Amino acid sequence: MSVQGPPDAPGSPGPPGGQGGPASPTRPGATSQPLRAALVVVVAVAIAVGVLVRMSPAHSSASPSGTTHPATATTTTVPTGPATTTPAVVSTTTTTAVTVPPSAVTVLVLNGWTTRHAALYFQKKLAGDGYDTLAPNNALNETNTTTSVFVVAPADSATGTAIAELLGLSPSAVILPSPTNDSAIPATLLHQADIVVVVGSDISKQVPVGYNG
Repeated sequence: MSVQGPPDAPGSPGPPGGQGGPASPTRPGATSQPLRAALVVVVAVAIAVGVLVRMSPAHSSASPSGTTHPATATTTTVPTGPATTTPAVVSTTTTTAVTVPPSAVTVLVLNGWTTRHAALYFQKKLAGDGYDTLAPNNALNETNTTTSVFVVAPADSATGTAIAELLGLSPSAVILPSPTNDSAIPATLLHQADIVVVVGSDISKQVPVGYNG
């Protein structure tokens, strides 16, 4: 008679090699494979990030040392054309001539030609136009071919031009007295009038023949 031991408890491992035998031991390195794969992924991501950073514009413009250098100012030289010379403006001072009423102008008429009573004739002519005329007189010589209207004061130039026009003369007959042109005027009479007329040959022809005033 054989003696059997107690039956196996339900779920207990079977004999080695059977379905209910003990579990197989874990192989060395089986648990490190997932860690290694994760490490490879991390390294790949880091490399990709590094490549992207290096390819970005911000990284490419930075200096190798990571220090930002100040921008260098650029000076642009603008070519200029040839120098131009501006002509100087010469300022001239002119004296404004003022025509005064004839009654305020003293006129002396001198006969400087051979025509008798020529000074008297033109003295009366000017008096008839309202000028304050002095008694006519003779010039120091009788060789004046052209009549001169001497303006003693430059301010009376306009008045001298008006008198020259009345006598039928051009404005060029109006002059200022000087040692080179007033030799026909007696020195004692030069400054007795505002205007001195020395009658010459040119207007003496206006005097009627035989005129005696």
